[in-house]
Amino acid sequence: MSILSPEEALKKELEQDQVEHDHHHPTAAAMTNHIVANLAILWTKLHQYHWYVKGSEFLTLHEKFEQLYREAANWYDKIAETLLAIDAKPFSTTEQNMKYTFLEESAANKYLPAHDMVANIVDDFRMTRDVVQRAIKLAKEQDQPVLEDVLIDFKGYLEKEIWMLQAFLGKTALEDEEE
Repeated sequence: MSILSPEEALKKELEQDQVEHDHHHPTAAAMTNHIVANLAILWTKLHQYHWYVKGSEFLTLHEKFEQLYREAANWYDKIAETLLAIDAKPFSTTEQNMKYTFLEESAANKYLPAHDMVANIVDDFRMTRDVVQRAIKLAKEQDQPVLEDVLIDFKGYLEKEIWMLQAFLGKTALEDEEE
């Protein structure tokens, strides 16, 4: 087996990335990389909200956003390492994360009212949960039980956080859920 230069290894990875991200035939690894990208963006957004939240709920939300960004970092690492364990390549650059995330961010969000920050996180968690659901299905179809199990655990985490954040907003867990 020949040893590839860093440039050759990257070229091979990018070629594989193109194959895996064929949206007509996605792989479980490719779909999971969208989750990795979402988590990277969530980590940043949660820090922004943690730093800039204002108002009567500051103490509660400052602490909650910190908890959420720490958990996002843990899931980011756990899911990326699971991809490595199945010989896939998790996204590891800001460029990849920005290209493949399904989430939106804005510098203006730091000026949002606290409740709007929470509602945005609910939306981001729901979007990520929906991607996780698709990745679980693909992992099952492609006989990747370890990846499937990690994603099922992550989906459970997201569902619980959605419920708690919705309760904070005075809503039921499924209220405002898109059909």
